[in-house]
Parts: sequence; C-alpha cells; structure tokens
Amino acid sequence: MSQSSPPATDRPRPEPLGSGFRRLLAALGLGNLGDGIAVVALPWYAATITDDPFMVALVGAATRLPWLLFALPAGVLGDRVDRRRLMMAAGGIKASLLAALAALAFMGLGSIPSLIVFALLVGVCEVFFDNTAQSVLPTVVPRSRLERANGLFQGVERVLNKFVGAPLAGVLLAVSTGLAFGVQALLILGAVAMLFILRGDFRAGDQEASEEPRPASSAWSRLREGVVWMWRHPVMRPMALITGLSNLGAALMASVMVLFVQDVLGAGPQAYGLLMTVAAVGAVAGSVVIPSFATRMSVSTSLVLSLTLMAVAALTLALLHSVPAFMVCQLLIGFASMWWNITAISLFGRVIPDRLRSRVFSAHRTLSWGMLPLGMLLGGALARFSEGLLGREWSLALPFLSAGLLETALVGITALVLTRRVVDEALARSAPGAG
Repeated sequence: MSQSSPPATDRPRPEPLGSGFRRLLAALGLGNLGDGIAVVALPWYAATITDDPFMVALVGAATRLPWLLFALPAGVLGDRVDRRRLMMAAGGIKASLLAALAALAFMGLGSIPSLIVFALLVGVCEVFFDNTAQSVLPTVVPRSRLERANGLFQGVERVLNKFVGAPLAGVLLAVSTGLAFGVQALLILGAVAMLFILRGDFRAGDQEASEEPRPASSAWSRLREGVVWMWRHPVMRPMALITGLSNLGAALMASVMVLFVQDVLGAGPQAYGLLMTVAAVGAVAGSVVIPSFATRMSVSTSLVLSLTLMAVAALTLALLHSVPAFMVCQLLIGFASMWWNITAISLFGRVIPDRLRSRVFSAHRTLSWGMLPLGMLLGGALARFSEGLLGREWSLALPFLSAGLLETALVGITALVLTRRVVDEALARSAPGAG
C-alpha cells in the first residue's frame, strides 16, 4: 500500500515572530491610533479657539519641535535604562497629559498658550516612546526576520494613524472635543498595558567581547559616543546624510502641496483630504509586499530603486498637472518611502551594536527630521519668489521639480557610495561572533 505524498501546492509558512513581537506591535498600534486622533483633534480644537492661522500653525509646530530638541537625549537615556520601562513611563505621562487636556476641553477652559504647552509636553513623551520602541524591536525579533517585522510595524502605523485614527477623530469630535482627547488617553494606557505584559531583558546589551571594557561616563560623553560612532561608520554616515537630503526633497513638495492641489489641480478641501490618503495606500501596500522580495536583493539595490521611484514621481508631478497623474505619483511616493524605510531600519538593526542603538537611532533621526523645516521654508521661498517670472502654476510646480532633481542626484550618490561591497562588509563586521 503506497503512502500519499504531501500536496505539491503546500508552501512553508512564514516563521512566527513570537509573542514578544505581538505585544510590542499591539503597544505601537494603540499608540499610533491615538496619534492619528491627535493629528485631527489638536488643530481642530485650536481652530475653535482662534481663527488666526499663524497661532493654529504654531500649535502644530509645537508637536514636532521636541524631535529636534530631545531625540538625542532620548537616545542616551534609552541606552542606559530598561527600554520597556522607559516606554511605559513616557506612555503613562502622555496619557495623564491627555486626560488633563480632555478635562480642560470639557470645562471650556482651553487656550492657545495651554495647547502649545500640552503639544510640547506630549511631543516630548512621543519622542521617548517612539525612539525607544525602534530600539526594542531587534531584541524581540531575530535578525533574519527584521524585514518582515519592520514591514508589519510600518504597515500597522500607517493604517491605524491615517485610515482609522483620522476618521475616528471626526466621529469623536462630532460628539465632544474632550471625548477625543479622553479616548486618546485610554488608547495610550492600553499601550502601556501591552508593554507591562511584555517579558524579557530590555536593557542595552553589554559591549561585544571584542571591545575593551569601557569606564563609566557622563551623559554628554555617551551622547557624543553615539553621534561619533554613527559619523565614523562607513554605512551609517552616508545613510544619515542621504536620508536627510531625501527628506529635504519631500519637504520641498509638502511645502506647496495644498496650494498645488487647490490652484493647479482645481480640487476642493474634501478632494484634498482624499488625495492625501493616496500615498498612505501606497505605503500600506508596500508594507505588505516589500518584505517578500526585499530579502532576495541586496540592500544597495533596494536603496537605489526606492530613490529612483521617488525621483520619477517628483519629476512627473512637476511636469504633468492632472489628478490621475497626481494619484499615481502619490502611490509611487508612498510605496518608495516604505521600501526605503523597511530597508534602512532593518539595516540599522543589524549594524548598530545594541548598547548604542538608541543613541544612534536618535542621532540619525535628529539629522533626517531636522531637514524637514528647512525644506518647508525653501519650498515656500522658491514658489513665492518665482511666481512673477513663471506664473502661479509653474511656480508651484518648481518645488516638485527641485525635489525630483535632488532625488535623482541622490540615486547616483547612493549607487556610488553605498555599494554592495561596502554594505556587505559592514554587515559582516556586525554579525554575531564577528571578530
């Protein structure tokens, strides 16, 4: 009697990422859902207090300023304490602040100065929470599965932040502004609860055996150690510079995006909101499919191809002024940015020593995010001062053209500097057991 063989169509299932990853993902998901509510609720609340656009914008700017001021200190602290407990502390303080803000809103006592203070303090908590979370991931997921884990991280962040949080905020705001902030506080408490049941050792790992013992040092010297390590690394330094310049290009486009959609494409506010979700669709699609093929090509190839897509999309936006072209380009930008992020973050998780991970992540993020306000100012200046020469339509397209040319230059720089040999040598030196 012959035995039947397994069906030929059976395919091996992906390796499980483990309960630790699921709990960390749940914590990040709840946090990002709350952040998605805040993106809509905070400026809306400010607009109910004042009709001064500068003051409303100032509240929004206050939420980003902490990334420039506190990312590096957050990295130093994240490499000195238990990272899980640091995230729990940041989350607990953030939930308390949001509960207080909800109470002010319920009582009708909110003001622009108080909103700016709350936005700054909540932003500081987000810096410590989000920056530390990126350092925790490689401790709960094996190196061989970082692409898949980062893909899930990025996808969950985009879905809950853009597709769930924003519409939910609209529903909550229709009932009460205080309710929106109260629900966000509860979601952050849920994230803290997920971290509470996360098991493991989340202190920064000891230095590798090949390194000499390092004496105790001050916070400043530890911060400097992380920055210097990143700057001297053959992969991390060019990655930080290229990412920062690429973000400069993204900010050039973002600076005039709303005016481009309104004045060039002729879309109203509702259409603008819909068009702004298209990039998120591309990013979510990328988070699903990119891990399946990214591991079959070199890191260098992934970086060059993702930048190429960004360059093509930006140049097309500058030259073809139609809604269909805009949607296709936004899909490409979302997909390409997700491809870059998954590849870069997975690479960082492999090459950065655990004892330095929070500091190097924060140094990289400070540089890359620090280019955003510069790009916004530059893009606005380009459009404003070129309008008399080019006219309204092409002056608004000029920042897109500039971004496309910048991204094109970065494609060539990346291909020349981050070659497969350079990246592979860095990975080999950082592999477990490497001497």
